[in-house]
This record gives sequence, structure tokens and C-alpha cells, in this order.
Amino acid sequence: MKLDIFDYVYNKGLPGEWRVEECRLSQTNLIVGKNASGKSRILRAIHTLSELLSESGSLAPRPKSYEWRLLFDIDRPEEKTEYILKIEKGLVIQEKLIIYSESDKPLLDRHESGEGTIFAKKIKQNIDFQTDKTELAVVKRRDSIQHPFLENLYQWSSSLRFYEFGAQLGKNTMAHIRFTMELLKNQTDFKDSNFVVGIFVIGKQEIGEPFIKAILSDMREIGYKLSEIGTKVPSLINPDISVDSPDNLPQFLYIQEEDLTSVTEQSEISQGMFRALSLFIQINYSLLASKPSCIVIDDIGEGLDYQRSSSIIKILIEKAERGLVQLIMTTNDEFIMNGVPIEYWSLIERTPGSAKLHNIYNSREKIEEFKFIGLNNFDLFTSEFLLQKEGDEEAA
Repeated sequence: MKLDIFDYVYNKGLPGEWRVEECRLSQTNLIVGKNASGKSRILRAIHTLSELLSESGSLAPRPKSYEWRLLFDIDRPEEKTEYILKIEKGLVIQEKLIIYSESDKPLLDRHESGEGTIFAKKIKQNIDFQTDKTELAVVKRRDSIQHPFLENLYQWSSSLRFYEFGAQLGKNTMAHIRFTMELLKNQTDFKDSNFVVGIFVIGKQEIGEPFIKAILSDMREIGYKLSEIGTKVPSLINPDISVDSPDNLPQFLYIQEEDLTSVTEQSEISQGMFRALSLFIQINYSLLASKPSCIVIDDIGEGLDYQRSSSIIKILIEKAERGLVQLIMTTNDEFIMNGVPIEYWSLIERTPGSAKLHNIYNSREKIEEFKFIGLNNFDLFTSEFLLQKEGDEEAA
């Protein structure tokens, strides 16, 4: 299930209104734009909705208003699923789900009162329902027998993975590995990048050697020659004076570089290197164990040099294409832009209160024209070639 079109409005009709316009996505996407143009905000809007759809379905009190419209491709291009959600002050105002290959009529249609109708497969007709105003019907009405059409939306949201590459990605966290595997899994949030140590231990136990080899191979590909990766008790913790049993002490990651005689503990790994390591651990686990629907990465390559940032992008694109996983990334980094084909680009045009995306879907002719100019990709960004109107081009 691939997210095809994403529309979003925040605080509609009020001061501070902000909307995303013409956000159409491919299998692989690089959203580029200047600082404060809305790159991170777009990703957070997608991630926020995925969290609402994959958790309890209950809304926390929020003073603002939010509107989402998502259009998905399923397995067949002619089959489209549309989901619409409008929230005001923590209450659901409208919620609708339509699968266009089956009918243009909503399979779920819920109104401000919480009353609505939903199609029941077994009896082949719509039935009435009542849902609390603070709850999402697509979550609360999940039933794989009567309403199987809700499952694709749930699977997409629950398996979406969101990473902020410029953040810690778990560098300051440890895990208690003495727990049974079942308990460790229960205490590990696979959607939270700070749980990288627990995810590594679970991946090593469940998947084994292929998991470790994939991580080491990816790290080598971007210039980090590692011979080993594992977990250990931090050397700063003295088990002799600890009140806990030595077996119950927290552990974190360590690496062995080929040209060093001793291991490097997690606290001593450089931030840029750890970001890459953490990302590869979590993405390889997702691909090998659970196959994510979508990998979303904000500020990809932040803190890495040209060679490594270019290499990590190449690896991610190859993984996404092999695993048929949708990849959505953001950057304003010159190295990253020059390393990603402009067919994957979505360039943000920022106007007061909105962010409009220009890409292969709505600017194909200008992208093809730019290819023949002979400039590098970054020049497409700095020249604002895609954003120029016909009159502007003639004047230039």
C-alpha cells in the first residue's frame, strides 16, 4: 500500500493556517527546500496521522484543527483507497473511507455527532454505528471479518517508520538485555528510534547472521570498516559496586573497527557515525523482520561528509526498490541533492500559509528541459528553475 497523494490543512480559516498543496508521491521521494519551507512539517503531518491510526484511536485534547486527505495505491494501480479525517479541538468532525475500485460510495462515513455507517461484508450491506467523538472509527471499528477493508490502512500506519536523522537516534539510551525475548519485545517500541539497542538485540536473536551481515555491509559501503558489532555493559559501570546483579546491568552498543585494536563503545562513537549505524540497524530489522510500508527520514545525511551522505542515499534507495518500500526523505544539503536523480525530487514552493510541491507529476516538462542544460542537480534548487512562471523565464 503506497501513499499516492497527501493533502493537509492546519488551522483552516484561522490565523496561522498552513496547508500542503499538490503533494503527490512516488516510490522514492526526496523533498527539498530552503530552511523553514515546510519539509519537516510535511513529514510530521504524515507521521502524526500514522500514529493516530495505529494506536488506540483516541484523541488527546488539542486546541487546533487538522484535516488530512490521503489517497493510496493498493496492489493494483486501478484500485485507490481514499481516507479523509477532520479534527477540531480534539473532536472528530468528519471521517470517510472509500475504495474506488469497488464503489464510489464510502465504505465508512462518520459525521460530527459520532454517528455513521459502515459496510459489513458478511451481510453485504451498510450498518449504523455510534463512535465517541474523541475516537477514530477506522480504529475502533476494526474487524477483519466484517470490515476487512480497514486492515490495509491499519497495516500502513502501524508499519510506517519515521526517523529524524539530525536527532540522537538512541545514542543516549541503553537496554536491559537480561529480560526474556518476549519481555524485551514487549518493552521495545519499534516505531521509536531511541529503542535501537533493544531492536538490535531482538534482530540478532530473531534473524541472526543475515541481520548482522547486512548492518556491517551497509556501514562498509559508506566507509566505516567494521568487523564486529554487539552489546556490552558500559565500562563506566562497575559491577562490583552495583546493587544489581551483574546479569541485570544495562547494556549498550559497541563496534570493532578493523584498523583499531580495541572496541569503541556507544558513548565514544561519533554522532555522525552513530546516526548511520542506528539507522541501518533499525531499517534492516524492519526490512528483514516486518517489511515496513513506508520509511520516512527527515534531514537525511545530516552530519555526514559528501562521500558518506551520497553513499547512504544510494543504499536507502536500493533497499526501498528491492523491498518495494516507499521511501520519503527531506534535505537541503547540496551533496544529497547532487546524489539523487531529480526524477525523485519534490521541490517546495513556499508561499504564505502553504507549501506546494513541484515534481515529475506536475512539472515534468520543466524537469526534462533542465536535464539538457548541463548543470548539476543543486543548480535546479538554487536557480528556482521549477518555480519560474512562463513570464519570468522570458524576462530572464
